[in-house]
Amino acid sequence: MEDKKKVKSIKSSDDNDYKSTKTSKTKDASISVKDAYLQEIEEFDTRGEVLRRRVRAIVFILIAIIVIIGILSYFSNGKITTPNLGISNTKITDKGVNGSVSKIYDATVYIQNYSSNQVSNTGTGFIYKKDRTKGYILTNYHVVSGSDSLKVTLSDDNIVDAKFLGGDQYSDIAILSIPAKNVKAIATMGASTKVAVGDTVFVVGSPINNDYRGTVTKGILSGKNRLVSISTGNSDYYSMKLLQTDASINPGNSGSPLCNSNGEVIGMISTKVAKDKLEGLGFAISIEDIKGKISSYEKGTASSKPYLGISMVNLSDSSSMSYYGLSSKVNTNLTQGVVVENIKKNSPATGVLRVGDIIISMNDVQTVDMAHLRYELYNHNIGEKIKLSIERDGTTKNVTVILGEKKSK
Repeated sequence: MEDKKKVKSIKSSDDNDYKSTKTSKTKDASISVKDAYLQEIEEFDTRGEVLRRRVRAIVFILIAIIVIIGILSYFSNGKITTPNLGISNTKITDKGVNGSVSKIYDATVYIQNYSSNQVSNTGTGFIYKKDRTKGYILTNYHVVSGSDSLKVTLSDDNIVDAKFLGGDQYSDIAILSIPAKNVKAIATMGASTKVAVGDTVFVVGSPINNDYRGTVTKGILSGKNRLVSISTGNSDYYSMKLLQTDASINPGNSGSPLCNSNGEVIGMISTKVAKDKLEGLGFAISIEDIKGKISSYEKGTASSKPYLGISMVNLSDSSSMSYYGLSSKVNTNLTQGVVVENIKKNSPATGVLRVGDIIISMNDVQTVDMAHLRYELYNHNIGEKIKLSIERDGTTKNVTVILGEKKSK
């Protein structure tokens, strides 16, 4: 019986061990499956992170490539292009603009002004017309004034005598002629009204002397209708409305053609503001202002201008006021204006103005000095009635003057 109980007990114990072992194995299997699942998830997350990093790296590289290509395109060949601003760096020698420089280059000449058998002045000019016997050259009046003789050097180095036909100090325009057989080329006239501020322009001229004849400088049209006072001696004598450019201009460039990017003349260089710390301020007479005077200058006809018949002094010029004895005659709080110094006999101002009168405005346009007064005067016509606002003995009043005619040569 005991053996049977033992056997039963052993069997029972074995059954329990089996069950325990079986349960343990089941639990171990369950844990193993869970660990494998978690490991698989962890590996999947790792692969996903690697993939995301690779995608981000690829995107970054693509962006960098696009930026680099953009920068290289922007600065390629040293050209900066800003299409949104509408600015272009025009190459004036390209066939695309029909050889702009070549259109004007052979029409440009170097001018020498001789006085007492010596060169007293030099400048530039350009041939704008040719007929059966003559070639016609435009230049500045101040380049050729006071000459005993004139010589012109052409682009082929030939030197020919030139003849002064006509011109005017206040317009600073003069016309010369040379034999028609010597004409190398004729300039093409354009229109300054069709050129916008910021457009490409260039100049062909003779800065300094003959060694630099044919120098080409390029810039932009910096401004239009600039009222510029032209100095004569120590005082501003008259004013002109001019085109402004930043193309390099130096002594000897007076009379040079100012051209648009197609090589058409839109103006003629007249003067340069030359002051310390100022650069890129060149000025030109517009071709429209020139065309209106060419016909009479070609014929040598004296030009006529409206005339007041007075001598003037700037109120702000204390030395001139004292020299002409006006300081004691003029008692005013004004700081600018034009003082009548003398009245010519039987002139439009006779009986209307008095010595010591301060002219403040003309037809309600302020005249701050003699240069402004002459500019406004020359905008009126001979025989026109104008209103002058003046200060006389400390009192402001208006007077009327009928403009006369003055011949100039």
